Amino acid sequence: MYVIGNGFDLMHGVRSSYYDFGSTLGKNSNIRITLENYLQVDDLWADFEGALAKINVEAMSQPYILDNLLDVMGAYEEDAQAADFFAAAEMAASPATELSRELKNRFTKWICCLQVNTIDRPLKELIRNGKFLDFNYTEFIEELYGVQRNDICYIHGCRKKKKGELREKLILGHQPQASDSQFDFEDDWSGINLSGNRAQMIYDAQQIAIREIVEADNELTKYCDRIIANHKEFFESLSDINKVITIGHSLYPVDWDYFAEVINQNKDYESVDWYFGCFSNGDLERIQDFIKHFNISVDRVHIFRTDTISVMVNKISSLTERKSGEKGNSEALEKILNVSENGCWKVCVIGNEIKIKNDAGNVAFSRVFSGSMNGAVFADEQTCFLVKRGTDKGVFLLRQVEGEWKYLGELEGIPNQGVITKRLDRILIDEDRVLFIYQNRVRIYNLSDGTLMINKAVRQAVNQQYVGKNLTEEFQKIYKGYFY
Repeated sequence: MYVIGNGFDLMHGVRSSYYDFGSTLGKNSNIRITLENYLQVDDLWADFEGALAKINVEAMSQPYILDNLLDVMGAYEEDAQAADFFAAAEMAASPATELSRELKNRFTKWICCLQVNTIDRPLKELIRNGKFLDFNYTEFIEELYGVQRNDICYIHGCRKKKKGELREKLILGHQPQASDSQFDFEDDWSGINLSGNRAQMIYDAQQIAIREIVEADNELTKYCDRIIANHKEFFESLSDINKVITIGHSLYPVDWDYFAEVINQNKDYESVDWYFGCFSNGDLERIQDFIKHFNISVDRVHIFRTDTISVMVNKISSLTERKSGEKGNSEALEKILNVSENGCWKVCVIGNEIKIKNDAGNVAFSRVFSGSMNGAVFADEQTCFLVKRGTDKGVFLLRQVEGEWKYLGELEGIPNQGVITKRLDRILIDEDRVLFIYQNRVRIYNLSDGTLMINKAVRQAVNQQYVGKNLTEEFQKIYKGYFY
């Protein structure tokens, strides 16, 4: 059985990350403002479904919020109508209710505009006959590799309609109970005039507002048990599988219930071999959490790299890449991350695509990554580091090999230890090595392939002397002047 995640679409040039979705909303759209103001997360798009569970209930339902709205709507007036009271309560909950109504609509429209931007088929030797549990909303596994629709379970719906049927409803949301903690807060009644029946009105309005927020939250909840029941026939067909191959799936816990059902349906699950595609250090950590959670024997675990998969990206034509009124003008959305010291090279980003251009504007390198890069650092004219913040943070190595820019991979990680941390003091490059100096640790990476050469504890490492060109300031610019 194959498990297909969004990384599959991304490695085929599809602009399908949540960062790409966010870029289509517009900076001043109501839905974007609501998402950014009422979801309590540092990086909204890194784990978007998980972020939906962090809605700020307190900001919508504190007594002083309701008091102000009741006053504005005239609900305290002698001639006030019941409608004024309910209007105030509904207005308090409106960020949540509007999100539940509008988000899926905007999301579905965006999904329906996605398209493949390459003719390459990098997985043609890997994908064979079998069952497919597809977490994507697109039908690209069918189009690109000829997989039959009957062998695929689009677990969260598919944008492609079956002949004679209505388009499936796309499922987007967080785990059940994941948002429960957001409803646990202390009421603040300070500074409120509680004369007459004012306190009772505020309390009643608060209960109505919270009820509406709960209903909206339920619309943004992914009830895996119901989804599994709707696909009972598919899961029952997995009793004899002996291999599970994940491609482009992040393995976040929000989807673990589906994997649990795969295991439960298999009559000899302890003999199943698991093959995990790994793109980043974050993937590797989640793989470790996954096999520990499901008690999978390490002898049955196989990990293969997907970060080295590269495709030739076609000319951008997707509607999601265009600004209104700028038909096909990809330069309008292109952002320069950095320019080499001699001005011969510049790193540009469009969505998840990184390009290196020469001083004439010609593209010397192009690659689509899983997620958007936040910055770039030229160590010299032949070496460039890409930096990605957020959940799947990491440092990625680009270098000229025989006169051509190549992607060499992510700097080798250590479980539960990022490369860029708040304990990082200096970053130096010395010939074919890059040194990361932490408070009491030194890591040295090989620039030929990004592998970790030395990782050792050094007492007061920050006070030691090291040789090399100092890149610290360039990296700190990406982190707004400080690390982490």
